[in-house]
Amino acid sequence: MQSENAEMYLVNLALIEESGTQTPIPIPRLAEVLDVQTVSANQMIRKLEEEGLVTYQPYKGVSFTEAGSQVARAIIRNRRLWEVFFVEKLNFTPSQADALACRMEHITETEVAVRLSDYLSHPTTSPTGKYIPHSDDLASPPVGQPLTRLHAGSRAEIVEVNVDPATSAYLHSENLAPGKMVTMLAVSSGGAVLLEIESRKISLSPEIAARITIANPEGPKQYAA
Repeated sequence: MQSENAEMYLVNLALIEESGTQTPIPIPRLAEVLDVQTVSANQMIRKLEEEGLVTYQPYKGVSFTEAGSQVARAIIRNRRLWEVFFVEKLNFTPSQADALACRMEHITETEVAVRLSDYLSHPTTSPTGKYIPHSDDLASPPVGQPLTRLHAGSRAEIVEVNVDPATSAYLHSENLAPGKMVTMLAVSSGGAVLLEIESRKISLSPEIAARITIANPEGPKQYAA
């Protein structure tokens, strides 16, 4: 589970996208919306990238992974369901409802959101006309860990690769793709990794390795701390 601060980054990134801004979203733009320093936003984005929720492209900005998008949609669904509840059932104004819903969105469990939606007869828009994501849009995110956490000497299955098209083409040329098994040969002090895939060795920067999700690890020491 992410901290409330981390969730606010995900939600605001989603809201910026919803406004029509093309991705990747520049970090200074995200920092402006959150009213934080750009350096603080950079630090949080790096953390979210390590968790497999976003990807960052230097000099361009940040984009969601599918897992991160699902987390953000779930929180936005919570917020807008509560907005409907506060306006329709408690007669708050939309602006008052928004402030209250912003507090509730982070502590609302899935079962509570399901029951709230049932109680409200499954609304599709908020009091201000914003789309409420449907529960069917909130499939469980891919189970796994960033490749950067795989311990040297262990192997695992690649389940997701979130990189730009040029990098994706290169990785596919090296047989690094979802469904392939990869062995971690070494990790440098700077975070770069040396891998083996089908008897071929490949080196990856820490930035690219962090955008690759793995699962089903094998080995005596599977994930590094």
